Amino acid sequence: MGSQQDAYLQRMPDGLARVFFSLAIVLLVGYLLYAGRSIFIPLTISLFLAFLIVSLKDTIRAIPKIGRFIPQFLAFILAFATIVLVMISLAEIVRRNIDTLIMDLPLYQARLTEVSTAAMNWLDKNISFADDLVDGLKKIQQDLLGQIPSLVGDIGIVVRTLAASLVTIFLYTAFMLVERGRFLRKIAKLSTSRADREHVNEIIRDISDLLAKYISIKTLMNMIVASISFIIMYALGIKYAGFWALMSFALNYIPIIGSIIGVLMPTLLALVQPGGGVGLSLLTLTLLTGAEQFFGSFVEPRTVGKSLNLSPLVILLSLALWGTLWGFAGMLLCVPITVAALIIFSQIEETRAIAILISDNGDIAPIRRKEKSA
Repeated sequence: MGSQQDAYLQRMPDGLARVFFSLAIVLLVGYLLYAGRSIFIPLTISLFLAFLIVSLKDTIRAIPKIGRFIPQFLAFILAFATIVLVMISLAEIVRRNIDTLIMDLPLYQARLTEVSTAAMNWLDKNISFADDLVDGLKKIQQDLLGQIPSLVGDIGIVVRTLAASLVTIFLYTAFMLVERGRFLRKIAKLSTSRADREHVNEIIRDISDLLAKYISIKTLMNMIVASISFIIMYALGIKYAGFWALMSFALNYIPIIGSIIGVLMPTLLALVQPGGGVGLSLLTLTLLTGAEQFFGSFVEPRTVGKSLNLSPLVILLSLALWGTLWGFAGMLLCVPITVAALIIFSQIEETRAIAILISDNGDIAPIRRKEKSA
């Protein structure tokens, strides 16, 4: 039987055989990513944190007058300590707000039931609907209301899981920073000649610089949007304004649907919270949407530039793929991962064709090594 299969594979055209084995490799990698998600998710978060810390370290050393006197190792320690303190503080804020929200959930669920029932009755009295359509809308209403406790519970589980993984993430990040120089030297030693080693080192440095730039700018943009959202919600009296602002910061990493969810959740709360109503809800929706659209449509594209030149179809496919493999964490990481792939592919001559295909308009960043030598 084995000899028959070998003979069949030998008769297969080379192109078909390559497609077959490439598909097998893709399926194998997908299975490994799914099966090992408890390892790969913290590892991926740590990788992006490492890039963020390196960028923050460079910022510290660029401080006028005093930055040049700060040694590299001390700048790394300051950057790492800053990120750790910020993440621990944010995790604690989110954890407390989630616990409070879960305790108050019956009150908001009852209020939401009251508001939605009143809306259904008004529609039934003022607009002529077929009985089947009315029954269908009521069924949808009941299903949505029934999903709220489980949805909030799932969010709470995700938050607690990520909080419990912080120690692991910080350890991974620390070892990545320590091993960073050694790893680059080991990669370079895979090349046979001195010129090839220099070439590899230069490509890795350029890719690292571009990734650090993208992650830093995207994080900064999300922080600005979250801060503006917090000011809006605090001024309007929306409960849990700090929590919703943090959720907006995290959700803005999710393409397309992230900003929509980040706006709809506080808008819905403005509708059902004590003292809220339709007017407050519409005002919240308008102001938050305006802030999201201004930064998402005008500021961010001009700041991030070509590093986020991704096709919308590729973004949706990436969202579906990583969401299936890693759940909510995969949805948060899908765009940074895809952008990283685009940047890496664009900086290597042999893979630039792939970068052009997954980009939005085919206008990808030039190879920086060539720019320097020109």
